[in-house]
Amino acid sequence: MRKVVVIGGGPSGLACAHRLAQEGIAVTVLEAEDRPGGLCATYEKDGFRFDLGGHRFISGDAALARKVRAWMGPELLVQERRSAVLHDGRYFQYPLDARDLVRSLGVRENARAALDYMRPRLARSAPDRDFESWVRRRFGDYLYDTFFGPYTEKLWGRPAREISADWAEERIGLLHLGDAALRLVGLRATPIRTYARRYEYPRLGMGQLFDRIAEDATEHGARIELGMRVTGFEREGTRIVGVHGERAQGGRVTFAADAVYATSALPEIARQLFAVSAPPAEVSAAASRLRFRGLRFLNVCLRGEGVQAYTWVYVADGTRRISRIQEPAKRSPFMVPPGMGSLMLEIPCEPGDALWSMPDDALLEVGLAELDALGLGVRPRVVSSFTVRVEAGYPVYHLSHEADRARVLDHLCDVPNLVVGGRQGLFRYVFLDRAMQMGDDAARAIASGQMRANCTERPRVRASVPLEVAALLG
Repeated sequence: MRKVVVIGGGPSGLACAHRLAQEGIAVTVLEAEDRPGGLCATYEKDGFRFDLGGHRFISGDAALARKVRAWMGPELLVQERRSAVLHDGRYFQYPLDARDLVRSLGVRENARAALDYMRPRLARSAPDRDFESWVRRRFGDYLYDTFFGPYTEKLWGRPAREISADWAEERIGLLHLGDAALRLVGLRATPIRTYARRYEYPRLGMGQLFDRIAEDATEHGARIELGMRVTGFEREGTRIVGVHGERAQGGRVTFAADAVYATSALPEIARQLFAVSAPPAEVSAAASRLRFRGLRFLNVCLRGEGVQAYTWVYVADGTRRISRIQEPAKRSPFMVPPGMGSLMLEIPCEPGDALWSMPDDALLEVGLAELDALGLGVRPRVVSSFTVRVEAGYPVYHLSHEADRARVLDHLCDVPNLVVGGRQGLFRYVFLDRAMQMGDDAARAIASGQMRANCTERPRVRASVPLEVAALLG
């Protein structure tokens, strides 16, 4: 019987393992964390739960939607998203709405925004290459300096001129300020990309869905190894024949592999393969430029219900370290104990920096001080807190990211029994339903022996709906 190793037990990896197990193929999932779900896992302490991000289930794939509903049954709730941008004590609807923007900015700020918008349109401009130039040309200096620039530089920890314009094109719904004006007076009514307010959500957090998929895959014969960190590969010629792993509690093991589906971070996959077979220098250099932004999630547990009117709020102020404030109970009332509440704060950082290394109690003080400054003081209500660190949170769209990504993926496609997929594996933002579809596609490719075609197609995948990412533009 063929043996398949799936690296990563997130949405894509679990979907692949589930399909392979149903096909009667021996499959082993290696997940570094102590629970399935990857970036869609739910963390819990004393009845307080939160997800690693703003995940929702929305899909135009009817077959996938039926599977998810069958897995979850009555545990799947239907909810409505309410999100906003918090700036200078004022809440702006998100995605940005033309009428709300005009009403909330006021006369003087609207006049300044309009004037700043006109200036670059009266002069010839160079082609947009980076995030800053893209936004300034379409929205003017005032809105860039107020909303887009400070948030983007806080989120990524680098100047916006080092972030590709691709990020703006994927994330900003309005075409430009003129587009907003046309919508305001009713001369343009086409929808802004695809934005769904209603979504489905598991009663106990998004991780509940992936716990269930993992259980079902196991019932069909899949083997799921939690707390198993992949350390490298064993190869014979161009093929992978084994995957080396190390258990969290100690002990090394090698898993025989006839095929591998890798959903871990693309730079790490490349590094581990390069250790066995050195690539051309330009491929190695491209891989070294692929970076992820880290995050710390701070869940503040509170007495009493409710804090804000929104499911989540983006903090535009670049001087604040919090990028987004979520209220888990707005997704499901079962995310907190009865009569209680919570706020989950997302704090971008780099592994090893001051915020990353800060003790939990010190980080709580940072979070509470910023909530006080934002007008969301909850100190008297705090009962406890807990944090989770994520090293490879969001792929950074640096200026040459697309070319670097393609070069690395094209090189990995030379390994005939390897398929790469998922958000981290492809270094591409994908919504969780698309990640699950990728995993299912990968399983079909492995089962049919069409793996090389699958590998070369995946880098071209682009999402058709707004994708879940903790960002003002997402």
